[in-house]
Amino acid sequence: MIWVILFFIAGMVLIFSEFFLPGGVLGAIGGLLILVSIALGFQTAGDYFLFIIIGELLGAAMCIVLGFWVLTRTKASRLLTQEHVQTQESGYVSAESDLSLLGQEGTALTALRPSGTVVIGKQRIDVVTDGTFLEEGTRIVVVQVQGSRVVVEAVSSPSP
Repeated sequence: MIWVILFFIAGMVLIFSEFFLPGGVLGAIGGLLILVSIALGFQTAGDYFLFIIIGELLGAAMCIVLGFWVLTRTKASRLLTQEHVQTQESGYVSAESDLSLLGQEGTALTALRPSGTVVIGKQRIDVVTDGTFLEEGTRIVVVQVQGSRVVVEAVSSPSP
């Protein structure tokens, strides 16, 4: 009966150590040791086989939960996670917003269905609309700039 307990404890220790020395080898060996412990338990105390399986599976589950709990409270977790948030205000953007385009008018060089190309001054810009389709040659105005995304809409003609 002592071998059942020794194999079980060794398996638990190896599963727990897998959290700090990742690679899968220690966890696999630990799982095999627990299976050997179950088999030996069945041989020595067959009448209590159900209790042995439930006890060993609960012990392994508790070991895994304890491993996650301990790992998140050590310096090793700082190596696995990022502590600061990458915000636009901190300079983490894929493309700078060209806010000088806001309010400028131009002409649709291609049909905007809902994306396409416009000409503003002498500059060709890839743009999108808010979902409306605009024909080629339509007068447009830039209403929003967010990174490389430029949103336009048709210029409404003034009422007489």
